Amino acid sequence: MKLELPKEKVFPMPFRFWVIVAVALVISVVNGWHPALLVFALFGFWGITASRGTVLRSEDQKMFRYYSVYGIPMGSWEDIQPNAAVVALDEQQSVRQTSYGGTMRYEESQECVLYLVNGTHREKVKIAKVSSRAELDPHLPVLEKEFNLKLVKFSPAVSAKTSARRRNRR
Repeated sequence: MKLELPKEKVFPMPFRFWVIVAVALVISVVNGWHPALLVFALFGFWGITASRGTVLRSEDQKMFRYYSVYGIPMGSWEDIQPNAAVVALDEQQSVRQTSYGGTMRYEESQECVLYLVNGTHREKVKIAKVSSRAELDPHLPVLEKEFNLKLVKFSPAVSAKTSARRRNRR
């Protein structure tokens, strides 16, 4: 069985790429079809279509993490580590943009990221990024049943050296 997890847009705000495409096409229509303007249009379409995703295959316990441009996925198949689990972590991201005119725009977003972790939770591999945890709920039972990847609480192992350093700091 193949399971495709939700895709993530590489550029979540593609407005600037739409502007590049529109300007390149308008100028090319007005001034004639110049090859350099085609490159700008292709660059714009690259930004609009760029995405990341993960496909899991249960027959041989492999995953395909890919970067997709123009709808063409590029990546390689990797083995899913034995004793692996999945962890859903909420991440908060903020973007602050200012202009020369002094106008400031501030945008905050909270997303849920699904990671594949090893037994000690020291190695994390991002396999999906969605806007809310509810989007992951249909995929979690399939991950547990077909791939033996249980949703666990993120708790990385703390080494004795780190815990001793923390005790001495107090």
